[in-house]
Amino acid sequence: MSSARERILARLRSAALPPAEPLPDTGEAAWLARQPPLGDLAARFAAEQEQVGGRVVRVPDWAALPAAVAPWLAEHAVASVMTGTEPRLEPLRAHLGGQAGLEVLTYSDALETQREEIFAADCGITTALAAIAETGTVVLQPGPAEPRLLSLAVPVHLAVVEAATLVPTLSDFVATGRYQADPPTNLVFVSGASRTADIELTLTVGVHGPKVFLVALVG
Repeated sequence: MSSARERILARLRSAALPPAEPLPDTGEAAWLARQPPLGDLAARFAAEQEQVGGRVVRVPDWAALPAAVAPWLAEHAVASVMTGTEPRLEPLRAHLGGQAGLEVLTYSDALETQREEIFAADCGITTALAAIAETGTVVLQPGPAEPRLLSLAVPVHLAVVEAATLVPTLSDFVATGRYQADPPTNLVFVSGASRTADIELTLTVGVHGPKVFLVALVG
């Protein structure tokens, strides 16, 4: 037995092995280099959003935001909107406050005291931390000025995104480190309206969040 074992091992040791082929580079940089170019980031972002039922409007600057947003709200029969205390939204709040039949609410108190108002609002309007072109994703950073319920508990969510914060991919967003200086309790990645399906693949929109997702891309 020992002799046979030694002969087998000797043949294995003397056998000429084929040269090993180099393994492909599986690093992130190599993977990104193999991806097709995204082209115009704003156009790609809008196309990805529309594929999942979202809608995007390009707005040249913050001053033009009210005129761009008002027709959307009318189209969706929005009778009440709520925003946080983000200063950049003040002109929009003032403009909407002058619209007949539209109630404008501001989240400015403790969540416990305004929870019912948020759930009763037709539309929540928030700003965004960034957006990802490859997947049409809006990155929200909820906080005291804009609580998470403003984008979660309403039938219609309007996110205002600055075009300057648009990045090609998720990796690019992480590389910016935008959220790391003051880490939030959570980041919310939104790609279209809320969707869910049961075991029979029956798709339902708006069960766990807004039925309608609108994005105003500013700049």
